[in-house]
Amino acid sequence: MTQRLVEITSEDPGLLAALVKAKQGEPYTIIERKESYYLSFFDSEDPKNTEKAEQSANVLLANINAMLMLPPFKVGNALKRTRTNRIITLDENGNEFGRNTVVIPASASISVDFTVMDFSSFIEMEIKASKLSRIKQALRYYADGFNWFNFYDVYECIRKDCQELMGQAIPEQWTTDTKLRNRLDDFRESANNAYISGYAARHTYAESHEIEYINATIVRIKASGKEIMPMTLNEARVFIENLLMRWLKQRGIHF
Repeated sequence: MTQRLVEITSEDPGLLAALVKAKQGEPYTIIERKESYYLSFFDSEDPKNTEKAEQSANVLLANINAMLMLPPFKVGNALKRTRTNRIITLDENGNEFGRNTVVIPASASISVDFTVMDFSSFIEMEIKASKLSRIKQALRYYADGFNWFNFYDVYECIRKDCQELMGQAIPEQWTTDTKLRNRLDDFRESANNAYISGYAARHTYAESHEIEYINATIVRIKASGKEIMPMTLNEARVFIENLLMRWLKQRGIHF
């Protein structure tokens, strides 16, 4: 197996230092080497061929960043490959075999105090999550941007997993708010209906049901008579985030 070291960075080196000190294990580790930080993992490719290593690093970093976006961390795009990215290959004795340099676009900067965060079990949680394909899919959609399409894709991943794992729909207590209202239909209609969410909705006006306003917070779907409490995109983010956290806990990933 070939060991790859892909150089990574963060606007706050405190994050990388904290992750290095966290409990780590396969399939990757984050290490410090000669005052730089690297994502370290193994692959079976030809040592001279770094293309697969680049792809693997991108997938791993996407998974890590997705987990970091969830509570209690709430850090977006925290880690990135360096602007002039190095991929180092080590032989069985730990000697540097070769070096590949790839120029990639810079990522957005961040400024967060990571010294107050507990990363002691973060890597362990992320590795466990990375082994479950449905969770990997949901996290990638969640990390891909805050819009109705991505939020609904996360919901569909959770719904499908509940059906496959528990033989039932998403538990109602996961989607019920503090006022005991089940917000699932509110979320689904807000995501899909252009008469509620405009052009940002998943469906066009031509494929959406017209509504009528009952009061400042409730609308009625004319075709079915169902009453909906529309969600803003930010309210939907909180809804999906809470749903994700409950689901991950059910799957044995505890924050």
